[in-house]
Amino acid sequence: MIAAKEMGWIGVDIGTHAVKLAQVVRDGGGARIHRAAVIQRPTAWIGDDSQALGQPETSKLEIRAARECGRFSGRSAVTLLPMNVCQLRGLSVPPGDLRERRAMIEDELSPEWEEQRVAMEFDFWELESGQAERGADSFNVNMLAVTRPWISQVASDCRDAGLSCWAVDGVPLAMARAVALAGGSAAGRRALAIDWGYSNTTICVVGENRAWYTRRASKCAFGQALEAIAGTLGVTLDQAQHLADAHGLALPAGEDTADQKVQAALGDAISTTVNGLSEQLLRTLQFLEMQRRHLHPTSVWLMGGGASMRNIGPWLSHRLQIPVQVWNLPCEEGIAAADGKSSALFAGAAALSALAWRAA
Repeated sequence: MIAAKEMGWIGVDIGTHAVKLAQVVRDGGGARIHRAAVIQRPTAWIGDDSQALGQPETSKLEIRAARECGRFSGRSAVTLLPMNVCQLRGLSVPPGDLRERRAMIEDELSPEWEEQRVAMEFDFWELESGQAERGADSFNVNMLAVTRPWISQVASDCRDAGLSCWAVDGVPLAMARAVALAGGSAAGRRALAIDWGYSNTTICVVGENRAWYTRRASKCAFGQALEAIAGTLGVTLDQAQHLADAHGLALPAGEDTADQKVQAALGDAISTTVNGLSEQLLRTLQFLEMQRRHLHPTSVWLMGGGASMRNIGPWLSHRLQIPVQVWNLPCEEGIAAADGKSSALFAGAAALSALAWRAA
């Protein structure tokens, strides 16, 4: 019974390029990764937002393979869908109890959903509102919605893989818990969390296990960087990933032992993508300074597949002039998939796993 209380659920992070599973365990006052596995899809999903209302894709083979090779404990699971199959909205909802506010949101959006001819599932969470900046916009909640067929597909995929799916979580909420797991939001501090995924880049201001501000950034997903490397250097996507991880970006003043010629070639290939990412982050920080000063972050946390790129943390720190941490959680020996900087790939799955302790 003690072991069961210390062990988290199985977090299933369903991405457009790969499926990641992780299970965390309590370790004194913190947590560590107990099991982790990632299975790449034979063919990546379409990464644009048209997938949100389209026919759901299955992930049962990837979930089953990850579970079998990862030697996970138990069957209870929580899942996460990529942001391009979700609808994120900021809304202004009058005061009321939970049931009343859900009804208000449904009344406001049901005409649009009826026009789309698809049943939706949704949830919402409160946003922090500063007294001095209320004129910026009137949103006081964020709403995240997913079509019912996608929910059914996820539940079916988990069941076919021998798992019992308790819930489908939202990316911004998982990002907030991931930063808290890594110790990045203690003492009421605000952090800017970036999930730099293959098809989606999600930016959140997080703190106290909450997502206070969320936006999606376009045209700077990590997959675009890999495709640029592959196209420019004539290599496969897997080889492009290896080059990004092993060599990455050049640091100012050449403070690195990697091959500078390779770094220069990679920097030229991915300049559009990484410059686009830094510009989106700078715009976000400027907006927060002007319109949400009470949310201005003191640090930046990078997670997702792109976080494994060599030197991406210090490179962004130099551009943003604010400390950038690559998300990391200690892992047990023998978990090569989540060792070192590869740990950041499992930030979302680890945050899902930790939900078991909130439910206890």
